[in-house]
Amino acid sequence: MKSNAEQQVFQEALFAAARGPFFPDWEFQTLIGFDRSDVEAAAESFSPSTPVTGELALMLNNCMANLLGYPHGQDSTWSQWLSVTPRELEAIFSQWRAYGIEA
Repeated sequence: MKSNAEQQVFQEALFAAARGPFFPDWEFQTLIGFDRSDVEAAAESFSPSTPVTGELALMLNNCMANLLGYPHGQDSTWSQWLSVTPRELEAIFSQWRAYGIEA
């Protein structure tokens, strides 16, 4: 089960990917697998009761993986978009993946 803090980080990751400076428009769909507008809509509708399964789980997986792995060069603006450090996001991401992305 996901905590409210993890749910907040999940929503932040979706917003950071969709609205933040991390991914160029020309590469967004290739990296994330979804249109920027779809990710933004998912972030806007996300709540603690939202089940993170199916396409949303894939979208969230791709957003977190690329926030952590893509060479976006936005370390100085990270905290404007996410309330956790990259290391903390990596721990949450790893735990979520280990538990099962449909959990």
